[in-house]
Amino acid sequence: MEKPWGILLLALGLALAQSVSEILDRVERNLQDPWQAVVQGQIQGPGGQEELKARVLAIPKENLFRIEFQKPGSLEGNFTVITEKEVWNYLYFTNQLIVSPKEKAQVQGLGFSPQGLGDLKGLSERVSLRLVGEERLPEGVAWKLVGRAQEGQGFATLELYILKNDPRPVRFVFRDEAGKVMADLRVVEFKKASLRPQDLKRYPKDAQVVRR
Repeated sequence: MEKPWGILLLALGLALAQSVSEILDRVERNLQDPWQAVVQGQIQGPGGQEELKARVLAIPKENLFRIEFQKPGSLEGNFTVITEKEVWNYLYFTNQLIVSPKEKAQVQGLGFSPQGLGDLKGLSERVSLRLVGEERLPEGVAWKLVGRAQEGQGFATLELYILKNDPRPVRFVFRDEAGKVMADLRVVEFKKASLRPQDLKRYPKDAQVVRR
């Protein structure tokens, strides 16, 4: 009687393993059109735990994303723009726009990058995700994916929650090597939006542009 159960468990394990790419395909199809959302939650800052709140604007077909920081106070007024090849970090205090190649850029040192919200396949290339089950969240039932990050990502492991009835990410939990939570972020106020590339690329005309 053990063999049938063993085969059933093995088949279930294989089904879960194969579902990750299918889930990410569903998210990609669902997030093709421009959208905006608010990301909020707790992050581990230099002085301890801080509240993060930011607005994210996305045009996935253009590989174009913008994140506008509202909290904590140290980041208020800053924003980050991610293009296909570059990352632009605008620093409100110095009125500088720091432009870096995408592969070298650090996005505000938060341990996460906003393009992961829309480009989960890109994120999955840097984090070995696997499906571990489902969980009921305030937004509804969500798939729970977990994975270990490659070196140099700024975090060790990731928990990612994907809403089932409207495939999109609704929660990210980043942890360090010791398992301590670095950031616990929820995606709220999600909606499709009429956005143009120039809306996402705008910055103060008197800003000093610094290329690195």
